[in-house]
Amino acid sequence: MDTLSIEEVAEDLKLSKRSVLRLAKEEELPTLTKPFPGGFKYVVPLNLYLEWKKQSNGKKKQNNCLYNASFLKEQQNEWLEWCKNGALVGKPMSEATLIKNSYSLNDYWKRLPRGHQRTPLISVECLRQVLSNIDPKMFATKENIYKAVSSFTKYLIINGYCEKTLSEKLKELKPKRVYPAKKIHCTQEQFEILLTEANKRCKGQCDYDVILNNATIATIGFTGLRASELCNLRLQDVDLVNRKIFVYLGKGKKNRVVGICNRLYDHLVKYLEARPKASIENLFVTISSSTDNPVAFDRNVLLHKIKRLSKRVGFDINLHGLRRTFATIAANAGKPINIISLALGHSDLKTTQGYLMTSQDEVIKEMQGW
Repeated sequence: MDTLSIEEVAEDLKLSKRSVLRLAKEEELPTLTKPFPGGFKYVVPLNLYLEWKKQSNGKKKQNNCLYNASFLKEQQNEWLEWCKNGALVGKPMSEATLIKNSYSLNDYWKRLPRGHQRTPLISVECLRQVLSNIDPKMFATKENIYKAVSSFTKYLIINGYCEKTLSEKLKELKPKRVYPAKKIHCTQEQFEILLTEANKRCKGQCDYDVILNNATIATIGFTGLRASELCNLRLQDVDLVNRKIFVYLGKGKKNRVVGICNRLYDHLVKYLEARPKASIENLFVTISSSTDNPVAFDRNVLLHKIKRLSKRVGFDINLHGLRRTFATIAANAGKPINIISLALGHSDLKTTQGYLMTSQDEVIKEMQGW
């Protein structure tokens, strides 16, 4: 068997003899021990050494990639494309998830501490520092960054830019909730106040704005649609004759159908009568302030409207809070939880149970009527 001495390996690697001996003692370098007067000496099998050197060069190349910010940001675009097409996990991600992943990974880059250039940008050390510097109350931010970095790491591993073990090491940093989640919802009385206030014309609003506000709040409150699902509703998805709404490719790219109750029916009829004539297929449209033309409704516009309405009524409510409101009111009215779960588009009843919000006052009021 052809072998090399420690001195020959040191010369080939351009390292000191002491450094090569350290690699041998730590069993990082493939060696054999050869008897020597007064002890033993290390020898390195040539074939094993060449294979080890090849792997070491590969690791060095991987590490160089992880130090290169420009390279990683170029790969970020390809990663998002994989997520979109389902090439990463076999299932396409929704537009909302793609936006969240992109934002969260960019947030990670921004939060990297000074001096991080001495450490691979995607590493346990960097992720630990980023997550530890975020307020524990901001659990969603920490979780979103962790998920985005983990997903991006999986993409890098598949393409050979980092070692497989990195993904397992990152799992040790998975954030754990310290403070209970803040879950906002409306009581039945508060929801009625929302609908009443949304029907009032405020300064700067036209008649159509008032009708639009009322219709959107009623749609979420009476069906439990997600904000993205509401914005993506098409005219063809609403069947007033059979009183049902077809939710096309909701969260998880799943379709479902929800019913239209009598009150929502009235709101939708009134809205459709007032809706501007436009070639846009979206059900809900708003008037552009710059062009005065109808444009498709989007999540940001809806969020802004809900925020303004929340200030007017004097209690906190947000888009997801309206979805919880639907679940809570339906459950308090005695509707079966499996029906509520299907309406919300949940695949697990436990998820639906987490949406049911009952306050202490509601418990007292209910028990007083027993």
